[in-house]
Amino acid sequence: MKPKETLPHKIVALYDASLLPCLPGPGESTDYAVIPAPGLGRIMGFPWWQTLTASLEIPSIFDADDAPALAASAIRNSAQWVVCTQNGACLETLQVLALLHGAHLLTSRPAALTLGRPPYNAYRIEQLSQYLAQEPERPI
Repeated sequence: MKPKETLPHKIVALYDASLLPCLPGPGESTDYAVIPAPGLGRIMGFPWWQTLTASLEIPSIFDADDAPALAASAIRNSAQWVVCTQNGACLETLQVLALLHGAHLLTSRPAALTLGRPPYNAYRIEQLSQYLAQEPERPI
């Protein structure tokens, strides 16, 4: 998949693979991206995230939190979208690294729909469906 230059407006947070079967395929909903649940990217690491999202044909954002070494590792290992909230001299280095690798570096975590921890009941799945529902076309 060719990386997008802009992120979709809707983003879904993932805790694990249990929500993957509930995610709509390309063209079945409005455009969306996925991101690890808060704090989980830093704990589990980029290889976990890469494995979890490998089958998805949507943008994937890796959240390294305030860990610049983790963000750099993700960028070097083909992450297209990386969040790193650390600031200072390391941020400039990460920005150059992202530019060299054709990646995008975000300095704050984007808002995302977080359904809570699995298992997901019918109510939570309906929340996801409503959040990702295609918006009706407006007459011009």
